Amino acid sequence: MRKNGHPTNYRQELRDKILRTAIRLFKKHGVKSVKMDDISNVLAISKRTLYEIYDNKEELLLAGVRNDQMNKRQQMEAFATKGNHNEIEVMAQFVKMQMEDLNNISPLYFSEIGLYKRVVSFIQEHKAEQRRYILDFIQQGVEHGYFMPGLNYDIVIDMGDGVMNYVMETKLYERYPIQEIFQNYVSVLMRGYCTDKGIVELQKLF
Repeated sequence: MRKNGHPTNYRQELRDKILRTAIRLFKKHGVKSVKMDDISNVLAISKRTLYEIYDNKEELLLAGVRNDQMNKRQQMEAFATKGNHNEIEVMAQFVKMQMEDLNNISPLYFSEIGLYKRVVSFIQEHKAEQRRYILDFIQQGVEHGYFMPGLNYDIVIDMGDGVMNYVMETKLYERYPIQEIFQNYVSVLMRGYCTDKGIVELQKLF
């Protein structure tokens, strides 16, 4: 079991290293096939040390997913606040990050995390939080003339979620690379709600 109290610098660094390593292995090989032994071996630490920090694989997966989402959000916020980027540039950066991430992810990862209730619960809460951020972001894009006014963007987001659910349910990733699916999906979706001004910016970046 984990010890109580504030972690030392070494302990915190080890915790961060475990999270980065574990999520990389989960994404690459799928969750089921990666054992706690595999993670401790890659890190060259004892299994006991690993279990002192994370009681089980689900707890480690949950912490890894949380850490991964937090890092992505921080990277996007840092990009958006530097260099006076417009909304199209921010979206392009998001797509670039996602494409790079998907290049190292097995489709098994997406299907298998659904087996862990606590992880699913977190993802749903995170999506609800992200929805508010996305709607605020889109409203800024509307005000700056990049996105079409008058659309119900709640419906647009739900339709986007529906497409990705279809991809997973039908295992479309077994027919096409998941990067190609994502690229086509976002290209069509983004063009659908961009104004002529927004499309001009899209063509510059894609």
